[in-house]
Amino acid sequence: MPRKPQTPCSQPGCSELTNGGPCPEHKRQREGQRGSASKRGYDVGWQRKRKAYLYANPWCVLCSCAATVADHYPLSRKQLQARGEANPDAPKHLRPLCKPCHDSETAKNQPGGWAAEKAKTRPKPVPPF
Repeated sequence: MPRKPQTPCSQPGCSELTNGGPCPEHKRQREGQRGSASKRGYDVGWQRKRKAYLYANPWCVLCSCAATVADHYPLSRKQLQARGEANPDAPKHLRPLCKPCHDSETAKNQPGGWAAEKAKTRPKPVPPF
């Protein structure tokens, strides 16, 4: 069975062939820029809050499967911090989701990569009056 041909690295100017996305070197650079989970604010305190929240709210609010993610909703944690929210990890800012629902919702509401470019160029709908 023939394989899919390799494509160049997604980093502009890099000609390294990959099976999609960035080459290993650029992937490491991107992860370094992103920082670890604890540097982004998801430290031991967050892990405890997450665990307690999921214990109290064990079912996904979208599909009723077992919840595994405490999702910040309707604003992301970053947006809550930018607004000056004293406790962005308070239960009032969370909702329980399963991993597939979380990934789907994040892709729709906080797109990254090519999806982010599409979201920027897409005109916002005008509400009918």
